Amino acid sequence: MRCALIRVLLVAVTVYLVPPACGLELALAEEGADAIRKLDQGLAAAARSKDQRALGRVLAAKFTWTDGQGRTWPKSEVVRNIAGFPALAESDVKVNFYGPIATVTGQRGNFRFVRIWVKRLLGWRLFLLLDTPIPAQPPAQASVEAGAGQGDCDNPCHTLPYSPRNDTDKAIVAAWQQTKVLEWKPNAEEWARYIADEFLIINNTTMRNREQRIAIAKAAQESGVGTPGDPVTFMRITDFPPNTAVMVSRHFPYRGGKPYFNVRVWVNRDARWQLALSQQVTIQAEHPVAAVTAKK
Repeated sequence: MRCALIRVLLVAVTVYLVPPACGLELALAEEGADAIRKLDQGLAAAARSKDQRALGRVLAAKFTWTDGQGRTWPKSEVVRNIAGFPALAESDVKVNFYGPIATVTGQRGNFRFVRIWVKRLLGWRLFLLLDTPIPAQPPAQASVEAGAGQGDCDNPCHTLPYSPRNDTDKAIVAAWQQTKVLEWKPNAEEWARYIADEFLIINNTTMRNREQRIAIAKAAQESGVGTPGDPVTFMRITDFPPNTAVMVSRHFPYRGGKPYFNVRVWVNRDARWQLALSQQVTIQAEHPVAAVTAKK
């Protein structure tokens, strides 16, 4: 039967995989975590069966996939080269809702991923996918977590190559720049006010939750050695009213190295903008850049 349910096993949990021809169309208009799970399952089914039409229906017009090498692919290229779209079994999957968007995080093979679904007039669509490789031997700390002193934090603490389009974007930029100042001149308690309870930060070397990241901030405050932020070379904010936004940016490491791509999810909660998720991937095709030289 064309729309028969196919039973699959994903990480010791039995779920049902609906073929894309019918399942995606039904799930697009549904609500809640079950709808997102069905969409994720249909997305994987479309990729496995190389169903370009089904995949195209579920992707937003401005969808992008940034892969584990830091290459970013637009919707047209993803659909055309569907064989390269990831369709492996996933684990440690978590779904969070922020008004008109839903984030899905987890592990697929040797990658940590985030998918961002957005609610449109015609239903849910996949807005963004980012993959970050998991290191074979994670270091004790990421390079950015090591204190670097006062340094130079003009960009991003005070200036950016980005002009906010509206009051919402201005408020988000102000909140983010304040977190950078509070990392540069460490103040763990104030920094934590801008960080959501479910916060995760994921990069090519480590993954930290809110408590772990606050502990790092406290250690920096006690030592008096801060961490200047990584300069921004590009930024874009997409608003999802009334209380959510997605920030994408590119940076080069303060201490030198290859640039990276960053996705951040912001939520307006308790009358202030808070960072709910930050995930990065190193752009492997780029040339390394030199470390920032502190101004005298």
